[in-house]
Amino acid sequence: MQSYAGETTWPVGDVYGPDAALSSFFENYVQFRGYSTRSEFWWPFLFLTLVHAAIGMTAIITLSTLFAEDMVADAQDLFGITGFSPSVWLEGFGAVFAAAILGLHLLIAVLTIPPLLAVTWRRLHDSGLPGSMFFLGFIPIIGWFVVMILLMRASAPEKHHAEFSTSWY
Repeated sequence: MQSYAGETTWPVGDVYGPDAALSSFFENYVQFRGYSTRSEFWWPFLFLTLVHAAIGMTAIITLSTLFAEDMVADAQDLFGITGFSPSVWLEGFGAVFAAAILGLHLLIAVLTIPPLLAVTWRRLHDSGLPGSMFFLGFIPIIGWFVVMILLMRASAPEKHHAEFSTSWY
């Protein structure tokens, strides 16, 4: 985002590298007005996906190797199937480690949901759609597929609206 004499302008069609896209992602933390290019959306999305995947894989590997003795399964006779085990939980330090990993996931999610929502909103603006199209994602099963397809659309500067550009602050 660039400012000239108090007027805020958003780049149209600019390609950002990962570092510029991530810095723009966090600088415009809750800026829902304006436009974001595809690279401004997809680099942070990829980064957050990889961070959560790395934390999750580390937790799975650590829990299944170092804390295997802390895993407890309750074998039950459920529906006449002997040895069926629907209940698995952790005890001891394994449970503490799992809770810490879950807390880390939640902390990252809480801190990054507002800027991710804002960049999604601006990305929809850049493709000529209202940001409220985001709510299509709440349609069961197909909603997120529809939103992802909309986010992949090319920039449409001819469809930019003045109400999308004015800044709140």
